[in-house]
Amino acid sequence: MPLPVRFVIAVLISVLAACTGSQSAPRTPVAAPPPIPAAGPTTAAPAVASAAASPEPTAETNGKECADADCEIEVRTGDRIRLDEGFGVRQFTVESLDRDEVVITMLGFSGGLSVEGMSVSVTSTCVNGRCRDEGEVSLRPDAPARIDGVRLKLISLAGDRAVIRLTPS
Repeated sequence: MPLPVRFVIAVLISVLAACTGSQSAPRTPVAAPPPIPAAGPTTAAPAVASAAASPEPTAETNGKECADADCEIEVRTGDRIRLDEGFGVRQFTVESLDRDEVVITMLGFSGGLSVEGMSVSVTSTCVNGRCRDEGEVSLRPDAPARIDGVRLKLISLAGDRAVIRLTPS
């Protein structure tokens, strides 16, 4: 190889070697976190006070916990429990609370809602292939109910609140 070609190759190798080296930007120091204040009054008391002032959750606000029909929930008259559509029932509504009985109404969409329990009533209507089910069932501590793929059991009833356990069947 002639000398000028060797020189050009050597220069190119030097340049390429320099290019493959680390080319990161110089590091800048990270600012230290702000100092933690010395012990003094805490903010826990106002946070607790504001949490206590908020309304208690009802089935309407925490019903997502029951979408899988595997929960125990405290309810009051008018509360709704929404379920995953796979259970054949869209929602349960707490119609009334008596001293020893909870009346639940339900809304379904299968056209063949199956309900077992006390004081059961179910109506199904289908128009142009669209079905709507409406029903009602009573719960007592000694008388659970089953609505399609969901079992309901009255755990406790006191005043204007009841605790109902839902389980998939």
